[in-house]
Amino acid sequence: MKKYIIILLQICICNIVNAQVINEYSGVYKLKGSEQKLELNLNGSYILYNSESFGHLATDFCEYSSKGKWEKVSSDVIDLTSENYYLEQDGFKYDLKQESKLSQDSLYINIILPKSFEDIASPEFDILFNYNTSKRLETVNKKIIVSKKDYSLIGLANKLSLNLKFASKGERFFNNRLNYNILQDYPLDINKYNYITINLPNFDQCFFEFEPYYHIYIYIKDKKTLMWKGKEWIKQQ
Repeated sequence: MKKYIIILLQICICNIVNAQVINEYSGVYKLKGSEQKLELNLNGSYILYNSESFGHLATDFCEYSSKGKWEKVSSDVIDLTSENYYLEQDGFKYDLKQESKLSQDSLYINIILPKSFEDIASPEFDILFNYNTSKRLETVNKKIIVSKKDYSLIGLANKLSLNLKFASKGERFFNNRLNYNILQDYPLDINKYNYITINLPNFDQCFFEFEPYYHIYIYIKDKKTLMWKGKEWIKQQ
């Protein structure tokens, strides 16, 4: 009985200590010399706001650039892991439709992105058939035609993988991802269907600009100051 009481007390003490740590470091931190803010919430979640988000009225503006979970992992380190490493974001969701039309000698792939996204960035579509790198197709065209014979797709149980790739341009440092694995070995019945439409309705600006973090460390300078990305983040009153 004593043993169970001791274990219970240890658990309670740990919970109290963790609650005190979260309470001590939770709050809103502002990047020195910028309007960008990092909010560490009491429930263990974080939000990294865009610098223009406060007071911005545009409906197409992304309020935050990242969100997820945070925890204090040592006396002077906070760990961030964004939501996309434990949740599936809507931008990865797709609608796929298979039809039979046009020439039966060819496979047609039609990729649909939101029109609002077309002015933001142009992806390269990386298509892989049946794990076979020699049958990989890389193109910027959203409407793709491939010969069934040339790609050895006739009479096989075919599988299709689709990856969207973006090239970094200019001097901007990209914190957001540049590769998006949409389909992984999706089964295709080429003998029955030869026209594939892949619709990505949620692939928008905010999804594209989202910053993914996996155990990214923020250093605690003192109770009012964090060091991240080589700069100071000051806790707001």
